[in-house]
Amino acid sequence: MITMLGVGVFAQNPRAKEKIESARIGLITERLGLTPDQAERFWPLYHEYRMRNIDAGKQYRMLRADIGPKQASDEESRRMVELELELKQRRLDLEKEYSKKMLEVISTQQVVSLQKAERDFRGILLRRLQDARQQRMRQQRFQGRDQIRDRVRDKYRN
Repeated sequence: MITMLGVGVFAQNPRAKEKIESARIGLITERLGLTPDQAERFWPLYHEYRMRNIDAGKQYRMLRADIGPKQASDEESRRMVELELELKQRRLDLEKEYSKKMLEVISTQQVVSLQKAERDFRGILLRRLQDARQQRMRQQRFQGRDQIRDRVRDKYRN
């Protein structure tokens, strides 16, 4: 299972976060083909895994936010590297733990499908974020051009 993509932009917008989670659930549901019995047991387990994974990431981001890499001393930088490795290990341990639990609920093929669905979802989300960012940049460029054009026009009208 792939870790949660930390998307700060959406963390600030609960509605966007809901849409993302709904899309994630829809993709996973489609890819796994869960029976009603499996779904009843799988989703609580999956949500528990995701929440624990998200919490691990939040802890690291909070620690890292206090120390900017450029302002950090050698000792602080070393500690940040250690923390990142600890986080990766915790997430790996979490993934192993929950993979075992999920194998009690879904088949190995479905676990593999889950891993692929999570990777695919992350890629889709990243592409959409990049597209939205490029769109905003284009709009800002056009707004800037419009403002320049308006200033030039106003200057020559007077």
